[in-house]
Amino acid sequence: MPWRSSNRDRQLGILGAGASGLSLALLADADYMIVEKDHRVGGHAASTCVDGWVFDQGPHIMFSRDQLVLDCMVASLGRNVRRGRRNNKVAVANSLARYPLENDLAALPLPLRADAVISMLHARETRTDPRNLAEWFEANFGEVLVSTYFRPYNEKLWNVPLERLSMSWADRIPQPPVDDVIRGAVGECSEGYLHQLNYFYPLRGGYSALVNAWASGIGPQDLVLGSPVERVIPIGDGVVVESSRGEWRFGQVVSTLPLRHLVDMVPGVPDSVAAAVSRLIVNPMVIATFGFEGPAPNDFTAVYIPDAGYLVNRVSYPAVFSPHNAPPGCFSVQAEITCARGAELLGWSDDAICEHMLDGLRTRSLVPSGCEPVFRWIERLDQAYIVYTNDYEHDVRLAADWFAGQGIILHGRFGLHQYLNIDGCLRGSIELARKLGAQLTDEDIRRRFEGLPADGER
Repeated sequence: MPWRSSNRDRQLGILGAGASGLSLALLADADYMIVEKDHRVGGHAASTCVDGWVFDQGPHIMFSRDQLVLDCMVASLGRNVRRGRRNNKVAVANSLARYPLENDLAALPLPLRADAVISMLHARETRTDPRNLAEWFEANFGEVLVSTYFRPYNEKLWNVPLERLSMSWADRIPQPPVDDVIRGAVGECSEGYLHQLNYFYPLRGGYSALVNAWASGIGPQDLVLGSPVERVIPIGDGVVVESSRGEWRFGQVVSTLPLRHLVDMVPGVPDSVAAAVSRLIVNPMVIATFGFEGPAPNDFTAVYIPDAGYLVNRVSYPAVFSPHNAPPGCFSVQAEITCARGAELLGWSDDAICEHMLDGLRTRSLVPSGCEPVFRWIERLDQAYIVYTNDYEHDVRLAADWFAGQGIILHGRFGLHQYLNIDGCLRGSIELARKLGAQLTDEDIRRRFEGLPADGER
């Protein structure tokens, strides 16, 4: 197509103003523009504020093994930050065990507790090289814990059999020392997943305060909101982006848009690439936030629920992350259901979803039995959980290589099909900015986040 010259031409186009797009913009040494479909920034990291109730799209907290990344996230909030300590639980066998479960087996009833320890010890003595993730779990945790918790919870969360999940997940799951497991079984609990034990969270504004702080470092002329991208057209010496609010030509484009959507926007995608993308699974999610009057019944941060008969997989407590997430004298509870695309649940009414969620919360004493919510909010997210199925790496690599050849770089959780928390998004942006030519030392990176304009309480 002929290109209409415009003074809006830029060196780099960034599609999407979520955490990956915003952090890349702060780090890229290029003339860039961000194009975002929504009228606010943040994407999956955005928060909702209604009548004093503040909540995220599922619990988002700040933690990381990567000290540089954690320093940048915390520094960007200035004084608008609060430090917390994890108090997660696992609801299993009519008990609430500390998370991770394998460090608190004393919470399980006998003989399940003894069976779990014996099974784990036997599995570790006799284990062979696993061929899939199900075998890896059994080799490291034993059949009893796998059947009691790891299999039902993971299959409920990802909506595929454990055997179909990629072995890459094994790299993300710490293996507890046997000594810790045995001590935990007799009541001497130890902490696991230590990089998650302490976390940070914005004092005010929900998790949006973080991405809003990042957006404050981007000039208004460089951020176009409320502009859904319609077409992304490689033209040989650049890439044209057509949206509802304009048309721009960029030297190259970084896309954080969901891969399935991008395939529909780019002309000439080969059948092999389209087929590879179609095999990638991204599960939708239904989230309900309930507000209650009165004191909070507990100080849990999250509760994991493997029960197959109750669709909710995780419950969290927004006002535990910050007391400013609920009106004075109130508390809130958030319940999440992940499901497969096209699942029957997606056709349920809001009332039916709320009734199912509240019944299960009351049965498990996660909200007081006689307490009726004074606030409720339902969100249905079409794109939520990236699923790592067997051989997904091949399909992602095939898509990423082809799009890169068209001047379109895939980036972020949904753009590159990576199960990333915000720290992973920022680390990916650091690496990509350097690949794009930014000469950044670690101290340069820290300064870019420490020097952001004020946002909230600084």
